[in-house]
Amino acid sequence: MKIKKILILAWDFPPYTAIGAARPYSWYNNFYSNNILPILITRHWGDDNNFKNSYIKSSPVQRKTIENNRQGVLIRTPYTSTFRDRLILKYGYDKFSILRKALSFFSMILSFPFLYFDNKKNLFYAAKSYLENEKVDLILATGEPFILHKYAYKLSIKFNVPYALDYRDGWTTRDDNLELKGFRAFLNNYYFRFFEKKFLSKSDIVFTSNPFEQKKLLKINHNINLKNVFNGYVEKEINYAKNVSQLSDYFRIGYAGTIYPFNCVEEFLEGMKLFVLKYPQSRIKLLLLGINSQPTQINRILNYSKELIPYIESTDRMDKKDLVKWFCKCNCLLVFTSPHLKLLPSKIYEYLPLKRKILVSLNDNADIKTIMETTNAGYNCNSSNEIFESLEKMYIEFLKFGFVSSNTENFEQYSRKNQAANMSKLIIDHLDDK
Repeated sequence: MKIKKILILAWDFPPYTAIGAARPYSWYNNFYSNNILPILITRHWGDDNNFKNSYIKSSPVQRKTIENNRQGVLIRTPYTSTFRDRLILKYGYDKFSILRKALSFFSMILSFPFLYFDNKKNLFYAAKSYLENEKVDLILATGEPFILHKYAYKLSIKFNVPYALDYRDGWTTRDDNLELKGFRAFLNNYYFRFFEKKFLSKSDIVFTSNPFEQKKLLKINHNINLKNVFNGYVEKEINYAKNVSQLSDYFRIGYAGTIYPFNCVEEFLEGMKLFVLKYPQSRIKLLLLGINSQPTQINRILNYSKELIPYIESTDRMDKKDLVKWFCKCNCLLVFTSPHLKLLPSKIYEYLPLKRKILVSLNDNADIKTIMETTNAGYNCNSSNEIFESLEKMYIEFLKFGFVSSNTENFEQYSRKNQAANMSKLIIDHLDDK
């Protein structure tokens, strides 16, 4: 089979370790074994673990670099801090907030019609330079940031190459964006949607990581060729958990990841409160792993009920190896979602292969529900009472055996490797049919 060449535009990429970097990284690592040569263009990232600062700091390398290796070609471009970025780095997030918001707003608005105002344009120029000298079969842009969708659109026209758009999450159709009011709703529903429709209109394929998002995309363009490729877990990270058993001194409920205002946190806390009121001497802990970097959400949790405070612990950020080990030491793993804003949290994929009982607060009646039912992973709760009942069942089992059993199955399909293979086949089949 002839190898296909795919030019990939991705802003988030290791060593930046945000969850958005994992998707294109899995393509880069796995496409070649599935008959696709990836040429991935990203920015230079430093090793700074402060996510906010690493995003706005100038790249440690201020030149374009090209690496050729057995996976493919990796092109990294420099990023230079903007005036707004430098204000933050020098004075922090508490000073000059009005000026910074104004600068962010104008950059966000003007970057789509005018390349001059786009602080990510070095990536576009690197892609343009590559295509001036080399041929590819497809351009693939993953968002966020969705300015990369614009790059794919423009490069496709200039070089007569088909392009695919990837949505790690929705853009203007994302549930929380659909909830916006006033001027922000106008920008989302009219200004940015104008560009989204434009970029979608000429796309060959549109990939989503969240099947629920597809219905909404079809409402703004019913002619697009939609395919879904889930996110997933990284096989080698699961090896960190080898021979790590559940702890038996306390019944631990583990959670890690960003907590959003719309997450059903209070419903879980109410269910846990019902539990500790019934079992005041219970050996139970809610362990919030790496959440100390989210003080607003820590306060939200601790202020919910004074009865729960003795049962809650939180930690500073930890590296992935230690985090996975702590997942395995826990007896139950927690997912926060919302039945109103149907966003698919990537953390569930990391939980599945560890075979710990999963508790969802609350049932989204969408993609989480499908995954939980497909894998038989645990409790997909609809209310605080169901959360209480689930905790009670698990705790009784914990007291009897010192652990909580799991019947998780069919999870292998959600590995990054398998999802990249699925995506490769979709791309190759499409190109062969053209």
